[in-house]
Amino acid sequence: MLSILLLFLTSNNALIKEDTPAAKTVKMSVLPGLRFDVPRFHVQPGQKVVIEFENTDDMDHNLLIINPGTREKIVELAGKLGAQGMAKSYVPDSKDILWHTKILHAGQKEKLAFTAPSVEGVYPYVCTFPGHGHVMYGAIYVNKSGKMPELAKDPHLPELSKQSEHQHHHKKNHPYEPKAPYHYRIYMEGASPAAVAVHLPGQISYCWDAAVCDLRYIWQGEFLDNTAIWKGHKDAKAKILGDIFYKQANLPSIAIASANSPNKRQFKGYKILKDKYLEFHYQIDKMDIFETIKETGDRKGIIRTFRIPDVNADLTFQHTLSTGMKTWYKGAPLQNTTLKLSSAEAKEFTLEYKIED
Repeated sequence: MLSILLLFLTSNNALIKEDTPAAKTVKMSVLPGLRFDVPRFHVQPGQKVVIEFENTDDMDHNLLIINPGTREKIVELAGKLGAQGMAKSYVPDSKDILWHTKILHAGQKEKLAFTAPSVEGVYPYVCTFPGHGHVMYGAIYVNKSGKMPELAKDPHLPELSKQSEHQHHHKKNHPYEPKAPYHYRIYMEGASPAAVAVHLPGQISYCWDAAVCDLRYIWQGEFLDNTAIWKGHKDAKAKILGDIFYKQANLPSIAIASANSPNKRQFKGYKILKDKYLEFHYQIDKMDIFETIKETGDRKGIIRTFRIPDVNADLTFQHTLSTGMKTWYKGAPLQNTTLKLSSAEAKEFTLEYKIED
């Protein structure tokens, strides 16, 4: 009788072990362009999970795992923390936040250990540092089947994360091959922590701010000295190695007449085009805007090209009058700070910011 009982217990334990998936460990870090190096992963419902998160970037980041369909709400709540944000690690009070790390500075690490939800679904993970959450996120697929959609068509991932599931760490001092055009996600004077600094051919550079979805300034000369940031100095910013010849004083650049909330902008990310230039994607009142910036043919300024495919109302564009440079539209310099375009003209238009001879 005892032997039969032991046999039953042994068999039952074996069944339990077979039905219980082994714990899963995920090593995660940060890639240039506000990306987690693991864009997504799969776990079984109820599986033990350990995420070993290391901030390999020059900027601060955190990691929140949240309920399905709540990413934009959580990012918006984090943005409203204001002066309390850093003290709270930009983690707002919400029942939709399941697990989270604190804010990690460059080189810091933290482990998250948890049991995967029993309810199947796609659970986002996101960085809620200001300006990051609209593009820096990934997905945990919790299901028994192990199925995930094709990477390039995954609706739960930002565009940059769909390029490859086998991404590599960058060298801290040279995240990009130094051949223009190239860019850094870095702290810049006169911009939010979500700044993008881009160096173009011809010694022309610009700062574009994802927090306000707009150009901040343009300079001529060498690019940046990032030494203070790479050495880990607190509150350090990149030093511009050139002369700023344009600052966008009138924000925002674009106002659309039909927008119910003309100042409500949402950064949707950027795409690296085949020629290595960036195409920024953002929304005004949920209307998609695509912006590409390149150097002018004579390399004395930049060309801003805008595409607004679904615009159905007039548009007002603002620029800043600056000494020593002019803004050109359709071959003529603008004499005022405001340019008005019809809906037909606004679908695609180009402006040139050029240093005067």
